[in-house]
Amino acid sequence: MEDYRARYAGRLRLDRRVTVRLLEGRLAEQEVELTRLRTEVRALKEELVRVRASRDAGASSSTQPVRGDLTVRLQEALDRAEARVRELEAEREGSGVTTLQAQMEALRLEMETERRTMAAAMEELRDDRATMRGQGEREREAEAARARIVVDYEILKDRVLKKHREQQRQAQQATPARTGSAFASLDDIVSLGDPSVV
Repeated sequence: MEDYRARYAGRLRLDRRVTVRLLEGRLAEQEVELTRLRTEVRALKEELVRVRASRDAGASSSTQPVRGDLTVRLQEALDRAEARVRELEAEREGSGVTTLQAQMEALRLEMETERRTMAAAMEELRDDRATMRGQGEREREAEAARARIVVDYEILKDRVLKKHREQQRQAQQATPARTGSAFASLDDIVSLGDPSVV
């Protein structure tokens, strides 16, 4: 029982380590995304500066609307990238740790629930074993009673057969004596009338 608990607890510890590694991996992915977004923001800012400089330098009026659209699109892309950078930085600095702590707490609660479930299952297993032991004892007692009944039956059968044989033997002994006595008296009767019999 203790060996099972130790192995199960070892698996849970392994799961914690894996979870921490996964969370660390997620933070590393966010760091990579943050670096990529910062690079993209720099590139967009540089492009925006070039477009504005080109527009300010007095470009022709025919290219102004296209460059104006480009400026708007670049500014929107820059705003989106900066917003995502701020979001990732905030998550990384404050809520990233909070998220990690919350996930660890959720994992701890899940493990506690699993431990309670396992303890209840072990208790149920103990009850089942006790019931099975009681049932096994009853089955052994029933088997012993069946064996005693078989032995008693054999003893009774032997007694009845012995008594029956004794009665048959006595009947056989009694029958020849009666038959013999009848012949003896018949011989006596025959010998009375027969002159050759002395």
